[in-house]
Amino acid sequence: MAEIKYSISDLIDDPSKKIKVVTLDGQLDESNVDNFAPKIYEMIASMDKATSVIFDFQNLSYLNSKSIGYIADFYNQVTAKGGKIVITKAASNIKDILNVVGIDQMIPLTQTMQEAKLMA
Repeated sequence: MAEIKYSISDLIDDPSKKIKVVTLDGQLDESNVDNFAPKIYEMIASMDKATSVIFDFQNLSYLNSKSIGYIADFYNQVTAKGGKIVITKAASNIKDILNVVGIDQMIPLTQTMQEAKLMA
């Protein structure tokens, strides 16, 4: 069974924006995504309108198709509340997967947290 560790924090260095940062570490796959996703849905439900979410994928080493489906749904829910989603610091193998399935057409992919903050 793959392990995923995550943390959720408020980005407070820019008072003009409301931004949550979800940092992932490990592999997001069939064995853990159904436990991880409800935590993100709870976060989205509790967010104020126009709050954006940055997913920090720097330490994410694997992402399966079911996980990508959840990311697309997170996008729909966040944008319905007037927010944005940005993915930052994804490894090349993760970026390749996101590009192939077209997630990069919906969600900006950035190299740095600074770029992600500007896009959020």
